[in-house]
Amino acid sequence: MKKNRTFNSLKPIRTLLPENVKKLIKNKPITDFDSLRNSWNRVLGEETAKKCQLIKIEKNNNKKSVFLKVDRQHLVEIDYSRDEIIKKINSFLGYEYVNKILVNIEDNGSTQIKEKSLKLNKKTEGIIKIISDEALREKLLNFANKGKK
Repeated sequence: MKKNRTFNSLKPIRTLLPENVKKLIKNKPITDFDSLRNSWNRVLGEETAKKCQLIKIEKNNNKKSVFLKVDRQHLVEIDYSRDEIIKKINSFLGYEYVNKILVNIEDNGSTQIKEKSLKLNKKTEGIIKIISDEALREKLLNFANKGKK
């Protein structure tokens, strides 16, 4: 049966390293979301950073995904530069941190989107008007009239 031996003369490896390497080892890598968001303009560059906003970083099965919010007009440009954005983030952090970029579209009140309204036909209006509960009848009529504004 072998016994675990201890050697008193062995030194920890960190004592043999130069001081500047020790400082690098002590510093934690910048992997946290807030530090990445704070240096977002520096990581991507001013022009690209204006077009997309960092929303969150999510980890699934040892793969990290970055969620970006992009205005509709810049969607195609950011979509084509996904690989470049991943490279920039990973090079900033110093190792392969991000594997995927997911893009969410930010709606800015486009004129193409129309509000849908509720239109009641005569029969439905008649049914609502004969409801005996006055509060319910008023609420249903007000709900239908909001769509007409």
